[in-house]
Amino acid sequence: MTTIDPTHLRLLTMVPAVLLGVAAVVATVWLAAHVVRYLLADAEIRPAIRVGWRIRYSWRRTAVRVGLVQTEHVRPPSWSSRPQTVVVRRELVPAVRVRARRWGVEVDASTVGRLGLVEFQHAAGHLADAWRVPQVRVAQVRPGLVRLRALLVDPLTQPTAWDGQTTTADHLETWSAGVDADSQPVTIRSSGVSGVVVAGLAGFGKTSLLNARFCQLAPSPAVQFVLIDGKGGPDYDDLFVRAWLAAKDDPEQVRDHLVRVHELMTGRQRCIRAVLGVKNVWHVGPSASWPLVVVVIDEAHTFFNESKGTDVESKKRDAVARQTARLVEELVRKGRNVGIQVILATQKATGDAIPTRIRDNCQVAVSFAQRTSEAATAVLGSDITGFPDEHPRRLQDPAYIGVASMVAEGRPGFTLVRTPYVSDATADRIAADTAGLVRDPLRLLADAAGATPPSDEDREGGGSFRQEHPAALPASSPPTSGEELRR
Repeated sequence: MTTIDPTHLRLLTMVPAVLLGVAAVVATVWLAAHVVRYLLADAEIRPAIRVGWRIRYSWRRTAVRVGLVQTEHVRPPSWSSRPQTVVVRRELVPAVRVRARRWGVEVDASTVGRLGLVEFQHAAGHLADAWRVPQVRVAQVRPGLVRLRALLVDPLTQPTAWDGQTTTADHLETWSAGVDADSQPVTIRSSGVSGVVVAGLAGFGKTSLLNARFCQLAPSPAVQFVLIDGKGGPDYDDLFVRAWLAAKDDPEQVRDHLVRVHELMTGRQRCIRAVLGVKNVWHVGPSASWPLVVVVIDEAHTFFNESKGTDVESKKRDAVARQTARLVEELVRKGRNVGIQVILATQKATGDAIPTRIRDNCQVAVSFAQRTSEAATAVLGSDITGFPDEHPRRLQDPAYIGVASMVAEGRPGFTLVRTPYVSDATADRIAADTAGLVRDPLRLLADAAGATPPSDEDREGGGSFRQEHPAALPASSPPTSGEELRR
């Protein structure tokens, strides 16, 4: 029989005590570190730290209660004393990582089995109750990882102002839309885009968003504007000095301006390869001699509305509306590769406001607050119904003025974006400072093609310019004046 040395026996009996002592020291250090972190934190983030502790230490119990558990039946492991014929029931709870933020708590959860984005979204309300927070938002970060944001204060309700950044080539390629709920910059694709729809209730940020885009682009000689204000008020009066063409709510004047833009489009299509050496201007980028032409039509529904009246005046107005719709439709369908971009702003993007043949061809859509699901679906598409946290109906609270839902570049699904506020004084100042950059793109095109631009007499009389310089403008160019369109 083997005899155990008393010294060894004492050492063996001391091992559990030593392990317990080490565990106690580690736990004490860990707890002290958390206490010190809490004491050093400012008063603004301490509530989030406390909620984070509650979420971390109650997660397994909370997950079971709200149904975020995957149950499976497996055989016992090989080292188990149970027979291999026994089936063991096992509950898998998603692993989480918890971080305190100034606005609340960020929880990254790994997906497990059938527990994915949809299941976490369905449980969001129950989690908010369990964690005692006003709201929980859920988003897919990447495959296999879902991010829950337990909001104590919604960062999207904190207004931001335009930072006055100067225009660069990147601003022509992308549109700096604002910041997301984590204060990260959000961009919208601009290169290769011919149509943008911006919709939302009145007073919720559409005009400010357009002002921000104007301020980003106005300092660039590679951009020319066509500004049309369907409200007919003074909002754009001081911006008109930076516009190649400008109009208020006169339907015939708007139609005639769009005729000139259409003439520019067809002329560029005719000679882009000879002048730029490419078929798409975005392969080389807009320039001062071939500028990006941004056509902004605010309250666009004003110009597409048909009264369907039978009197002479109503028929005349309806004819102008149809002509305008046809011109805008062609600009959106064909203007992409020659550097023409149409931005349509409206309160409601349903088919009775913006013809679907125009709206559905716009590559970019942005929606501020909407009162109905129909209006949100009209501008963002039916996919928005699968993203309840980003749905525009949730933005009707005045705290969300300036917040929009959109598809952002490089991000899956939809993103809520706090757009920057731009004061009228700032936009007016930038317009005045950059007024000297206004050029006539038709004249620039004619100069690039070695031709003389058409005069008003040419436009009205059939265009000797086209006869003498067929390379600059196509022979099949559409009517170039309101009179010709009426004929």
